[in-house]
Amino acid sequence: MSDSDAGEPSVEAEEIAIVLVAIDVSNLASRVVEYAARVARRTWPNAQLHVLHVFKTGRFDRPGQVGLRLEDLVAEAQSYLDHHVRMARRQCPSPVTGHLAEGDPVHEILKRARSLSADLVIVGTHDAVGLEKFLLGSVAEKVARRAPCSVLMVRGKQRAYTKVE
Repeated sequence: MSDSDAGEPSVEAEEIAIVLVAIDVSNLASRVVEYAARVARRTWPNAQLHVLHVFKTGRFDRPGQVGLRLEDLVAEAQSYLDHHVRMARRQCPSPVTGHLAEGDPVHEILKRARSLSADLVIVGTHDAVGLEKFLLGSVAEKVARRAPCSVLMVRGKQRAYTKVE
């Protein structure tokens, strides 16, 4: 009995239509967008890319910038998002849409994934360990555990392969 006879969809039937690409303000953001655009272009040419940048509004989320108003910071975040949307459009013929959200990154990524009915979420991971991970947590890890769809994590650096015995 084949998979299709058992009533389960085949891999070919599971076409990815909506990819949500979540970026932060790190150097990893450009790598995440490039990776997402390349994968979409090669694997799912009809997929829509949605680039999401979450602007954190908490008091301790950014160093004190004297004289800057919230409106200026939001405009800067929008400009940052627009830059990455243009980058994705240059690399991928699929439709690319930018989304700016304010708040907690995990909550906003999950909310947007649900509202778009995303088939895949792509996020960067910084591989935080120890105290840094304990204090800050891992956005990518929390998204992967709670997302309504598959999550692909993009690393900043390639790690050496370790031999498993």
